[in-house]
Amino acid sequence: MLELKKANIDDAQLITDIKTKAFNKEINTYLGRNGGPPGYDEVESEIYIIKNFIAYKIELDNEIIGALFLISLGGSKMRFEDFVIEPSFQGKGYGYRVMELVEKTYPNINEWQLSTPVFSVGNQHLYKKFGYLEV
Repeated sequence: MLELKKANIDDAQLITDIKTKAFNKEINTYLGRNGGPPGYDEVESEIYIIKNFIAYKIELDNEIIGALFLISLGGSKMRFEDFVIEPSFQGKGYGYRVMELVEKTYPNINEWQLSTPVFSVGNQHLYKKFGYLEV
């Protein structure tokens, strides 16, 4: 079963490892090098995220396969950040199902802000498939 659960400090290393694999795969595919947002491969950065934002781990049958975090923008607005799924689990519909879970968890949010690099074709496809518009 796919579940969205609050991340805790004990999850930080595994989430960092998943982020590192996911971001490196994407950057390597499109730009021919490894990389990601600042701190993407540092456990201290993930600990900061878990302590300061609404951080989630994505579990499939009790195995962490991804993560994301949310930033409240006040009122009915929320920002969706660092959405990653371990590369071996990508392309199987889990991203779409996670987005359904996030929206179901926050039914009062009517404005979601998402961002992704221009070369992140997979994320762009997912966001458009889910009904989000580029602004």
